[in-house]
Amino acid sequence: MSPRRESASGPGTGPDASSEPAAQGGPHAGSEIDVGHVGPQVDRGVVALTPAPGVGIGAGVILFATGAIAGRADVALFGVVLLVAVAVALSRRRPAEADITLTQEPRDADDPTAVRIRIAVDAPDAEVVRVTAVAREAETMRLVLAGRFASAVVRVPIVHSGEQEIIAVGARPVGADSVWIGEPSAARRIRRAVQPRTVPMPFLPLPHALRGLTGAHDAVRAGDGGEFRDIHPYAAGDRLRRIDWKATARLARRPGELFVRRTHATSDVDVAIVFDDSDDVDGAVRDWILGDRLTGLHTSMDVSREAAWSIASAYLATADQVSFQLLSRLQGAVPRGSGARHRERLRSAILHAEPQGRYARVRTPYVAPGALVVVLSTFLDDDTGRLVELWRAAGHRVLAVDTLPRLVPQQMRREVRAAARVVLGERADRLADIRAVGADLLVWDAPDADRIAALRAMARVRRRR
Repeated sequence: MSPRRESASGPGTGPDASSEPAAQGGPHAGSEIDVGHVGPQVDRGVVALTPAPGVGIGAGVILFATGAIAGRADVALFGVVLLVAVAVALSRRRPAEADITLTQEPRDADDPTAVRIRIAVDAPDAEVVRVTAVAREAETMRLVLAGRFASAVVRVPIVHSGEQEIIAVGARPVGADSVWIGEPSAARRIRRAVQPRTVPMPFLPLPHALRGLTGAHDAVRAGDGGEFRDIHPYAAGDRLRRIDWKATARLARRPGELFVRRTHATSDVDVAIVFDDSDDVDGAVRDWILGDRLTGLHTSMDVSREAAWSIASAYLATADQVSFQLLSRLQGAVPRGSGARHRERLRSAILHAEPQGRYARVRTPYVAPGALVVVLSTFLDDDTGRLVELWRAAGHRVLAVDTLPRLVPQQMRREVRAAARVVLGERADRLADIRAVGADLLVWDAPDADRIAALRAMARVRRRR
């Protein structure tokens, strides 16, 4: 939908509307839709006269008087016809009500980033219906639909993830010859939880030491189920089936000396995802001071949700233990766990993460001993940097994920440009300090090849304290 665009047209016409036949539609996979009446209730039977009857009566009287004075019967007849038409229109004035139905159409394969909403209006005794649709609480479109039963299809681009209002639609019926106009109907709204994109992660960083007893990752210690570790002299407690007779024949120096083939033990991983929800900025530095999410650009919260969901999905796919915590509040935290139900709990918590003030943070999030700590932040202040240093000092491996969107080139005033350079310079210093304490830094909103290369390098080496 285009911002502040007006259209006065027939049924189902306009720049962003189409008169396609109604189709069976449903919500996108993984979405939640709530369609209902929202807003104050009004008296649907109240109608108001427009200036049209007064103008018609005045014009009819003038024409009739002019024809009578000038002796022109034809002019006087036009005045009489106009007065009769106004009288007939006024006699047909009745209370009118516009009933709005919103239906989500099937997704267009050529445009997966947008949803198509069919607006159907039923307005008895109305000649036309004025429809106002507000998409994403920012972009307004006005349509004029003709007839008692009318419909139009509008396209709404989806820019952000998370819980949001997709569209709000109100209608106002207009009588014959625009003699009367009804009261605005109660707004119909569609709210939806838009799931973030899942980015594949072929390489997973692991903690310094794996402490689980079973899992999909090779631990440092010897055990059962993993990859080959070494050949070792037989010791008490070794299983007889692990004796490597070829190695014994090659390496034994004394009678009775045996050698066993040892493998790495397998273990799962504890992953603590810490979500910094204090900032919600886009790549337009000039708009940061306004806090405007309606610019049509992805924001840091969108990037953070995508990164959190992708990381959680990747580790849950290998049966690891994943927890989720918000920096601003205790509510919304998900304790560590694994499995399909835990995946749904994490999805819901990530979807409903919204920006909050940092002053509301109660305490430093708790992470399990030996866990991999994943910090998702824009690092525009010092709090997250101090937390990274704290967790590194405690022996955790920390993966700092930079969720600031890619910056957009802009024309800025000199004072705004100077302020942006100071803010971005301080942020660069914080990122350098994070690298200096031994934490891994991953820029999420980067080309896929760069992100995969960084993950490959992090997964190759498992550093110790």
